Amino acid sequence: MYNEELIEEGIVKSSKDGMAEIIISNSAHCEECSAKVYCKPNSGDNRTIVVHDTLGLKPGDFVLISVSGQKIFQTSFFLYGLPLIILILGLIMGFNIFDSQKELFSTLLAIVLLAVYFFLIKTLLDKFKYPFSLIKITQKTY
Repeated sequence: MYNEELIEEGIVKSSKDGMAEIIISNSAHCEECSAKVYCKPNSGDNRTIVVHDTLGLKPGDFVLISVSGQKIFQTSFFLYGLPLIILILGLIMGFNIFDSQKELFSTLLAIVLLAVYFFLIKTLLDKFKYPFSLIKITQKTY
């Protein structure tokens, strides 16, 4: 999974301000794919994603996009692994800090630490808009 690269073909729906909206039609592998959450599936058979336009694309262009297994692993760690570590550390710290009602206060401390973590992540993502590119356009096809 770490060295794997997922490649899909799509059609550019729109492109402006250095960003391209790409429509990807579902393939047989989509139902089993662990990365389908990144494609923001909608109610139809097509999925739409927004990526950095590094090729100067126009609506109707056919492109290949890719996601590296390393990026999926890193993103999963920041969304699931690190919050779990923060939760456990918050509980342990709370049990060592508080004298009365340890369970209640350590749980509240852990929840507050998680809220701060997710607030910082959200703030940084909003501030830098797209600080990293999980999905990239690899080439324009015809």
